[in-house]
Amino acid sequence: MIRFIYLFAFLLVASTVNAANHCVILQYHHFSDKTPAITSITPKQFDDQIEYLQTHNFNVMNLRDVALSLQHQIELPEKCVALTVDDAFVSVYETAYPRLKKLGWPMTVFVNSESIDKGLQPFMSWGQMREMSKQGFSFENHGHAHKHMIRKLNNESDTAWINRVRLDIQTAQDRITREIGIAPTLFAYPYGEYNPKLMAMIQSMGFTGFGQQSGPAWPDANFGALPRFPMAAQFANLKGFITKVNTLPLPVVKAAPSDPLTPLGEWRPSLKLQLASKTYSKEGLRCYISGSDQVAMDWSDTEKDTVLVSPRFDLKPGRHRTNCTMPSRFKGRFHWYSHNWFVRNADGSWYPEY
Repeated sequence: MIRFIYLFAFLLVASTVNAANHCVILQYHHFSDKTPAITSITPKQFDDQIEYLQTHNFNVMNLRDVALSLQHQIELPEKCVALTVDDAFVSVYETAYPRLKKLGWPMTVFVNSESIDKGLQPFMSWGQMREMSKQGFSFENHGHAHKHMIRKLNNESDTAWINRVRLDIQTAQDRITREIGIAPTLFAYPYGEYNPKLMAMIQSMGFTGFGQQSGPAWPDANFGALPRFPMAAQFANLKGFITKVNTLPLPVVKAAPSDPLTPLGEWRPSLKLQLASKTYSKEGLRCYISGSDQVAMDWSDTEKDTVLVSPRFDLKPGRHRTNCTMPSRFKGRFHWYSHNWFVRNADGSWYPEY
């Protein structure tokens, strides 16, 4: 409650200058030029990103404060950004921590506790995390064993599956709370994989959830899986970073399906979006699937402000993402909305882990 009162006072002052109802959340893994590019950003890239945020007066906020503000519809400062990192790799301590500590900027680390308990490399230690916690870094729940949570075991019932996943999350909750001294209130899905039952479960446990689909977070987003912009490989270049941290929410009123897991044999899944009336341009809206513009966009004649977005090609087994963007009235800034697709093999088996 005390934290909420201080947050409200801070944002009330900020709102007298520039205010917004959204925040861009960035997601990192490794800060190194020696780790796999698919989950890494180099120290030079991170330095460039920090410099941009500094130079352009961005407000780097604690993720808990962002979540509280969105849930209670408290105005956020304009140019709001939150920094998050998954898995608690040691490069967070060696590279990101000293840079952000100098600036007094917060970062949220989602911890899979089993790797820390086992002292595995290249993960941080509990001692390092306790040190960082004293400097304003936050440590939240990423599950204990870092498993693909949407994947059931052979012949596993829904009840057994949910109970198994719940135990994994609760184990991480207990370990983080004991070691850091602060109980997590936020949860990030390992690999960004979730479905409606998982979202309902983590919310019933008192968590706000976070995925790996892109776009800014805002009050009308799903608090079971708020979006974050992944920062790695080609997605971490400065030009793309500048575009992403300046994005605005696409005014989506309703989206279907709510489940990113596609039915077996459905290789061209469709995303139906209803947009708020008089807030969009049909000509300006562009959608892409896995980076391809080979997309059909069919506007409904019977459902007002509704468009059906479908790939013109078959999706391969794996993770995919539909991104829809639209220019805003502010030069160089875009509205953005994203939806994940998880596509299994034809026989129902899962795509390889990575």
